[in-house]
Amino acid sequence: MNENAVFIINDDKRAFSTKGSAPFKYGENEVLSTVSTDITFNQPWYDQGYAALDFLDEEEFRTLKNGITQSIAAIVSKECSLATEGFTLEKYHEFVQSDAEHIKVISRTRDLFAEDFSFPIMDLIPRFEKLMGMGLTDRVPESQVKAHIIVRINRPQSNDFNPPHKDIYQRVDSKGIVGGFVNLWIPVAGVNEKSSLPLVPQSHLLKESQILRTFDRGTINGNSYSVRMVKSWNGQNNLVRSTVKDGQVLIFSGHLIHGLAVNDNVDLTRVALEFRLFKA
Repeated sequence: MNENAVFIINDDKRAFSTKGSAPFKYGENEVLSTVSTDITFNQPWYDQGYAALDFLDEEEFRTLKNGITQSIAAIVSKECSLATEGFTLEKYHEFVQSDAEHIKVISRTRDLFAEDFSFPIMDLIPRFEKLMGMGLTDRVPESQVKAHIIVRINRPQSNDFNPPHKDIYQRVDSKGIVGGFVNLWIPVAGVNEKSSLPLVPQSHLLKESQILRTFDRGTINGNSYSVRMVKSWNGQNNLVRSTVKDGQVLIFSGHLIHGLAVNDNVDLTRVALEFRLFKA
């Protein structure tokens, strides 16, 4: 069995270990993104599967970044008992220096709710609704449980990244429920051409029989993730780093292949805020 995978990010070829991953298989001869399963279906950017859209002015972005900084500093202080005087998101790695401490932090930051933030973060949802032209909710339709908010923290030159994946796959594989949500990825700190989120444009339009993936947990470079790992799509392995600026939101279909957000910066932590929202 081949326990390696090769991907190309913006023409840069990289090899990763997949040892420990579930088996890779092809899916059925069907496209899962349809008008009834993908709430982005009628968006003007649907053919590509994503868009970077303006939604905060400079002052609003500064307020958001300050709020995220205070919230993460509080988590670092509480979970790791570390001093956070002078804390900045870009220099997170200088405060949280060990993998063990980092794991404590991200065990919280990948599963956050409105009350975990020091500012009214849910005030962002009406802005997302305006961009989408529809009502949005953080409640999962079949259970009415609130979907969590994620702050992604990706240290420089680290393995702090997911393998390529589609966010819909966990619900598809475990519950037989297809899609129904949109992803919103907001750059907060350290996001540039060396650290932005890679995407596979138009991959939501592929048949599942063209996508080689796991149907259980995916493992990359020794780290195991609940997401299903995609190894190739239509015989390809190319991803493109998104171009998204401060004050913008990268909005994309839950059916789009994305991930492998390697932070190639030498001394800059990358931080992004993520929502997953459903049609209200």
